Amino acid sequence: MTDTLIQMPTQRRVLPVGENGSLWEARPSCGIFEFRGMRLRLAVEDPAEVLFPTDCGLSLIAALNGGDAPDLKGVNALDIGAGSGLYSLALLAAGAERVTALDINPASAAQTAANVVSNGLDATRLTCVTSPLEEYTPDERFDLVITNPPHLPYDPSYARDDGLETALVARRGGRAVYDSVVERMDTLLAPGGTLLMAHSSLADIPRTITELTARAYESDTLAIFEMDIPLLAYTEHKDAMLSLLKERRAAGRADFDGSRFTVHALMFRRPLDATER
Repeated sequence: MTDTLIQMPTQRRVLPVGENGSLWEARPSCGIFEFRGMRLRLAVEDPAEVLFPTDCGLSLIAALNGGDAPDLKGVNALDIGAGSGLYSLALLAAGAERVTALDINPASAAQTAANVVSNGLDATRLTCVTSPLEEYTPDERFDLVITNPPHLPYDPSYARDDGLETALVARRGGRAVYDSVVERMDTLLAPGGTLLMAHSSLADIPRTITELTARAYESDTLAIFEMDIPLLAYTEHKDAMLSLLKERRAAGRADFDGSRFTVHALMFRRPLDATER
């Protein structure tokens, strides 16, 4: 893999404990997180339908609490793969003017809206859309797009077609949603806008950076987090998943050490003078 990323000290991101404590051995259904001075509670009514935020997703929240993070006040934002509404909730709490929560899972919309309301935020500033990213055609471009794409490689032995697994497993070696985000970004992000992405090292970070910088997007790394590959969620299929990951690593398309990988909180800025594609 090419060394194109800004090297920063890694951190161990620990999931805030929910009511049953463990992320991968038993998916929790609620948790508290702090974001820009606010304490927010995020709940999932049915963890079998909507994925409770993972360490991977929470890493971007941690990075956006840093001093180099962009201002979120007044933005019109798109949350791709909204899930339980973690990013939508954080954006609205930080002062976003409007947030559109997009997810392919129909259960996501109700859960995201419920979390916004339960935290006392203005639900009129939230729009929930159920659609595949590839078919989503908004009538406006957004100031900010935020996403944590699924990053585990697909195999029929362990992947299902429900919304929960769609949040974790992606086709094309775990790259499917990353590729769609890159392909659609010029139609979704306004010139001068910002893309924020939690990018797994299991899904070819250099490729994403190369493709977006080739379009003149400015690239920056806000933080890098080290964590465990979520193999406990796939105990019966651990060998199959590791075999696929090792094949990708041998091809230079994944980076991990044993059962540890990294998540890079990436920020891309579209140039103000961007042209239509």
